[in-house]
Amino acid sequence: MARFRKAGRVAAYTGLALPLVAILWVPLYARTTPRLAGLPFFYWFQFVWIFLSVVLMAVSHLLLKRVDPEVRASGTHPGGHPHPGEHA
Repeated sequence: MARFRKAGRVAAYTGLALPLVAILWVPLYARTTPRLAGLPFFYWFQFVWIFLSVVLMAVSHLLLKRVDPEVRASGTHPGGHPHPGEHA
């Protein structure tokens, strides 16, 4: 079970890091083609990452909630801090 927890955390953190790396790696999208609905690749690539980031963050949150019993039981992060938006 501990192995599954570690793999789950690695997957969740990778899902959180992926949008950051994709957007910071400018040579990946610093071009104009292919166009989508008349928009250069540079713009629509970044716009698509907005939606992908939301999905990846939601999946990462659910995965961490599933593999970390402390988060699941108390509604707090492992450090003991409540989730943003919640009062202690």
